[in-house]
Amino acid sequence: MTPAKRSLLGQFATRYANIETPFEVVMPDGGLQHFGRGAPTFRVVLKNQRALRAISSIDEGRIADAYLSGDLDIEGDMLKPFELRASMKDFHLLTEAWRFIQPLVFGQVHTNRQAITAHYDIDSEFFLAFLDPKTPAYTQGVYESADESLEAATTRKFAYCFEKSKLKPGDHILEIGPGWGAWFEYASSRGVKCTGISISKESIRYLRKRATELGYDWELVESDLFEYRPAVRYDAIVIMGVIEHLPNYLRVLEKLTTLLKPGGRIFLDGSACTKKYELSSFMVKYIYPGNHSFLVLDDFLNKLAKTPLQLEEVFSDRLSYFYTFQQWARNFDVNKELVTGKFGDFNFRRFRLYLWGAAYEFLSRSLDCYRMILEYPADIRKP
Repeated sequence: MTPAKRSLLGQFATRYANIETPFEVVMPDGGLQHFGRGAPTFRVVLKNQRALRAISSIDEGRIADAYLSGDLDIEGDMLKPFELRASMKDFHLLTEAWRFIQPLVFGQVHTNRQAITAHYDIDSEFFLAFLDPKTPAYTQGVYESADESLEAATTRKFAYCFEKSKLKPGDHILEIGPGWGAWFEYASSRGVKCTGISISKESIRYLRKRATELGYDWELVESDLFEYRPAVRYDAIVIMGVIEHLPNYLRVLEKLTTLLKPGGRIFLDGSACTKKYELSSFMVKYIYPGNHSFLVLDDFLNKLAKTPLQLEEVFSDRLSYFYTFQQWARNFDVNKELVTGKFGDFNFRRFRLYLWGAAYEFLSRSLDCYRMILEYPADIRKP
């Protein structure tokens, strides 16, 4: 590599010259630059000067923008590029500040609606392009080995949820964020009555159609959790991968006690981090706007101790979420033509980056995953 060509990438070339993860960069003029020792594990293709400037900035937010706009491509092992993240900057003040200004100005319910609409209210066919076709659950499975199918892992999770929630035929459950109905199908086939609340119009539309097709009497309510006031209490509440959208844990837990029968149980799981509101600028701008926060376990347990609810079980299952995201990302790549044809290249690129990036975060231990069982003791009665 000549010094002139090397200097086109500025500090990027210097920083990654001897990196342990070898890769190569194709320059806009077709020239090839190799970084690290050994065979390249991935390739970055720069198509124009905008891509060159983004890479040279060593700013992951700018590089993500360049990828989404089609100024650069990434090929090869899609887990490997994320090994560079720790050495990049990602500070975008306006993007970060708006996350917390929005709920203060407009309220948490409004913020939740805006965030859910931005992420979930795409035609269901988009999500079904990467979810398992038989068990379309937008939450991790429970794996016993890396080579298991997503269907097997998801079914194992459902069995665990059913057993630990002590469900039986005739019980009535509430699911907060029922998604595409995979858990409803499992529970309904075992004689359980299902009610679901969601602020995703597309999810409600899809589930009503699915219930008609299957002949199930699902009660589906378009409502935010904090505005939901049913006339009944439930035998169990299921929250699969929704707690990340509900960062005010005390308010959530107090609300759940008003919805659950004494003696009832809550199944809750979610992706977790050690710092509240830890999120990249890419995720805030393109995937989860608003004050989304991965589950912070010590904060959650601290708030749980202030309520009548009791913790029965908690498990860390980080690898299961890695295997799940990895399979979702592979499914999405296989369905690239379908997704880009119907939803455009931008939507394919943003979710491809999200799915592979999340897989890496679980693999690298930057994210964890917890599932837990809570109980509302039967000897406690609300005044």
